[in-house]
Amino acid sequence: MTNILIEPDLLSRLLDVVGSENILTQISKGFQDFQKDMGDFESNPRAVIQPTNTDQVSIILRILNERKIPVVGRGAGTSLTGATSSMGGVIIDFSKHMNKILKIDTTNWYVHCEAGLVIDDLNEELSKYGFFFPPDPASTPWCTVGGVISENSGGMRTFRYGTVKNWVLALNVVLADGTKLKLGEPLPKNRVGYDLVHLVCGSEGTLALITDAWLKIAPLPGAHGTHIVKKFMVFFSNWEDAVNSITAIRAKGVQPNLLEFLSKEAMNAVNNAFDTKIPEYDAILFFESPIDLLPEIIETCKTQHSVDSYIGKDEKDEERLYSARALLLLGIKTLGSGVYNEDIVVPLDCLGKFLDYVRSVGLKYDLKIPTAGHAGDGNVHPTIVFDAESEDSRRKADHAFADIIYEAVRLGGSVSGEHGIGSQKIKFGNYQLRRNNGEKALDLMRAIKQLWDPNNILNPGKFIAEDTAN
Repeated sequence: MTNILIEPDLLSRLLDVVGSENILTQISKGFQDFQKDMGDFESNPRAVIQPTNTDQVSIILRILNERKIPVVGRGAGTSLTGATSSMGGVIIDFSKHMNKILKIDTTNWYVHCEAGLVIDDLNEELSKYGFFFPPDPASTPWCTVGGVISENSGGMRTFRYGTVKNWVLALNVVLADGTKLKLGEPLPKNRVGYDLVHLVCGSEGTLALITDAWLKIAPLPGAHGTHIVKKFMVFFSNWEDAVNSITAIRAKGVQPNLLEFLSKEAMNAVNNAFDTKIPEYDAILFFESPIDLLPEIIETCKTQHSVDSYIGKDEKDEERLYSARALLLLGIKTLGSGVYNEDIVVPLDCLGKFLDYVRSVGLKYDLKIPTAGHAGDGNVHPTIVFDAESEDSRRKADHAFADIIYEAVRLGGSVSGEHGIGSQKIKFGNYQLRRNNGEKALDLMRAIKQLWDPNNILNPGKFIAEDTAN
């Protein structure tokens, strides 16, 4: 990869804004940390800038917009679709300095915090007050507030609490031309104007850069007299029985906090990588629920032919169960040199059929596809393992990736539930929009992008870019 050197006069202007200690170039220690993300998408930026406040972000964007230099905002780089990759542009890193909690309001139930704050760090502080921020992407030990908002991330608690957008009240953002803008209000109700807050949520940094946010918070389960919760697993000999259990639980109106599933292949990968010692059955359901719902859930699963169950003995043991699901991708990455982590949503009544289809795709292309996901909302994560050094293996993985996505859309599903589009899935996202919503919907989205970012400097070639950008 050829280095793209930053122009001396541009470097000088940026140094005046943030100082030499907050700019990394190709020769800087630590620059390599920004050349790849968690999805193994490569970056080749001309510089990484680490501002300390919103005013600096504003000046930086104004300078870069004048020169039409691409800009990518980055928190921890945990994107799995290339959303934070940059080829020849500038990365603005929010994690070094802009990572503070500005206010915790336990009366109005919100937290005001900066974009670079890590989610686990946020929840650690909130727990001291008996509160938490419910969305929990698997990358919470690393991912940041700005990142999860930009991606509208989901996670294991989505079934109970919704995605990140459901917890965002207001934002401070900077537009491509450097304009600072506040969107929304930190209020439980606000019906003034178009909902620009949630337009930015999930826009993957293509409309504005988020500098800080007002997020809703909730009482911790078990705190303030709320229900004590338990984590447990239920095991099945086949997917049909597991899916029937999910259907039966929902039909009764029972709503656990977590309802996840893992295949035997997925569980085996995690056990081997992290010695989690979880029993390996063809289908596994993982729950967190109020303790009073636990007997009904387990009994419902028994009526659908579950073969065993395991309830966490104590907090440490429950964390072992939780980590077995949270560490899934890292475990699967040990199976091969290349991994495509998919993020499909299908209607729940099609889940069993879709999981059978994923298995058939693995057999068709002779590829391992360990699968897990969020059973409560039909969000499936087939993870295609291949040999990155083999052109034939990569070609098979590409075909398998496309087959799985097109089948999901055919069943009335979506190409992404939480990981987003990035550069990886542009043609698939556009296919879904054209098929289900029409060309005009895509035209309106591109018109919004043009209005917010006329020079197309914010994360260009991503999200809803032309299909040829993929």
